[in-house]
Amino acid sequence: MKYVLRFRIRFSDTWEPQIQAIRSFLDKKRISTSRIWRETNERKRDAYKIDINSLSSVLSAAKAMLPFCAKKAEDLRIMVEYLEGRITGSQAIGRFNEEVRIGRRSGYFRNPKLPFTRQEGIRLAQLENARKARAAYAVKVGTSVQDQIRSDHSKLKLGRVRLSKKYGYSQSVIRRVLGAA
Repeated sequence: MKYVLRFRIRFSDTWEPQIQAIRSFLDKKRISTSRIWRETNERKRDAYKIDINSLSSVLSAAKAMLPFCAKKAEDLRIMVEYLEGRITGSQAIGRFNEEVRIGRRSGYFRNPKLPFTRQEGIRLAQLENARKARAAYAVKVGTSVQDQIRSDHSKLKLGRVRLSKKYGYSQSVIRRVLGAA
């Protein structure tokens, strides 16, 4: 996302019953998870995976696991501090980069500029979306072009992205045209 970091927690194992047990445990704790899926790799054994994606579940799981983790404790600590608004996105990324630099975490260095907390970033995104929505209503689309857009959407089954590229209007303008049928 442009103004905020998005976190998820992933569990992965080559033995599917292990992942099923973790998912069952998390369900009992009212932590929502994704479905279990299998990732195949020609050079490695297949791995079964589940994710915790929703903000409330990620935060609950991270806080609950933190006292019992060794290897991923700092990752969880950074995540909790950011999600609770105690550090900015840039500070969180800097700390993750430091974990990579010292070898406690694998990955590569990231350098996005997010000098605001999660709550500030959400507010900036809301303001930008409101500006885009106002701008979309300011764009005039001729009646014949509107009819062509609606026709392509219904007959050719083109979605907003393709219609946007085809006609040169933003997706929000296309959404407005399709919604004003």
